[in-house]
Amino acid sequence: MPLEWGDHANDCVSAAAAAIVAQGGSDLVGDRRWSNEAEAEAAIDAAGGISAAVSSVLMEIAPAFAQRGDIGAVLAGNRLILVVVEGDTLAAPGDLGLRRLPRKFMVQAWQAL
Repeated sequence: MPLEWGDHANDCVSAAAAAIVAQGGSDLVGDRRWSNEAEAEAAIDAAGGISAAVSSVLMEIAPAFAQRGDIGAVLAGNRLILVVVEGDTLAAPGDLGLRRLPRKFMVQAWQAL
């Protein structure tokens, strides 16, 4: 599924949250709602930024210790994008569907469960 903005849709936050639910974890999106990129950015800003928002619900770990299913972040310009750790690769929604990047691009990580 290509990138689609919205809570419980297919943006990087929703995809990361869905990966955690698929592993038996809790829905981390909760009552936060957005339907487009501007609303998502406003929600992230209100939470103190994506790093602070994720760190408030998941335990931060060194990227080198991230395991399959954990959540990571990569830099895209000056923005952090959440990814799901697959092992040697990282996965996140892209314009044409799931996009994979080498693990070496991960700059931050959180333990999923």
